[in-house]
Amino acid sequence: MHPTRLARIIAAAMLAAFLLPQAVLAAPTSATTLPTVRLSCALVVPNPLSTIAPNRAIVCKWAPPLGASVDRYRLWRSVNGGDRHLIATVAGDAALLRHADRNIRTGSTYRYFVAALNAEGTRVAKSEVRKVYVGRPAEVLRFNCIVEIDEGIASVVCRWSDTTRASAVKYVLYRTVDGGARQAIHRTGEDGRRVFRDRDVKPGQAVRYAVVALNASGRIVAYGGPDREVIPN
Repeated sequence: MHPTRLARIIAAAMLAAFLLPQAVLAAPTSATTLPTVRLSCALVVPNPLSTIAPNRAIVCKWAPPLGASVDRYRLWRSVNGGDRHLIATVAGDAALLRHADRNIRTGSTYRYFVAALNAEGTRVAKSEVRKVYVGRPAEVLRFNCIVEIDEGIASVVCRWSDTTRASAVKYVLYRTVDGGARQAIHRTGEDGRRVFRDRDVKPGQAVRYAVVALNASGRIVAYGGPDREVIPN
């Protein structure tokens, strides 16, 4: 190698070795850590006893961060690893810090992220990214209830079809009376009898029934109903 070229290489190496420590020292040693917004997101199946047709949604809830003054929250979403898009803005003083995302599709993975902003629009807190996978929807079962009267005493008989979901382990039959609280009135294994007679009814009551099939994790994999019956006087 030519002596002049070798001298240039050695000089460049010495200069780099001299400058590198100073460059490292000049860089920030740590980034500012923002307070955390505690975020949870889950796929929710509405109560089959609802008067509204069951519709799935991913519901995200979060709690205010500690030590931060929040003017508004922004909820961002990405689908199957794509770009992140803003889907909701919630006031910082809202009574419920939540959002139900109903624009979902079977077989997709959704990721959610919340950013908290102050009045100037500066981010003052953020959440971790939460991931939710949307599987296939619950199966709809054939379900029917009828009022039967025997010697002046009324009862309601409910029947439903067998689920085709292999993961189902049991059925639970629910009812509400005159719009009251939901009650589980019958439970049976997946291979049990799919019929039940409700004798605990009174004349004039309006009773709504629905059945669900659950897997081992308690998730609804099939449902039938609701079916409303009015007990005659």
